[in-house]
Amino acid sequence: MHRVERTDRNRAMLLNKISKAGFMLGDLHLYLDTHPTDMHALKTYGYYQKRYEAMKAEYESRYGPLTPKLSEGSNRWDWIDGPWPWENEINE
Repeated sequence: MHRVERTDRNRAMLLNKISKAGFMLGDLHLYLDTHPTDMHALKTYGYYQKRYEAMKAEYESRYGPLTPKLSEGSNRWDWIDGPWPWENEINE
């Protein structure tokens, strides 16, 4: 197996985990809108929020930004540096 294939697989797996954590956060957000004192849901939201932020930071440090944003002190639009998050072997 080539190093690039492993990197692509690792990238896809990390992006998949980020997507799942983001989905959980969205679901929990909706639930907490109607059950704001559910301590188990609050703790679970906090857990997924930390995981999401950590995985997102890891992804962005390895592969580039997940969303378009201007880095402080940047003199170019880095978002165009591919591949974009949705361009992976899962979608092929």
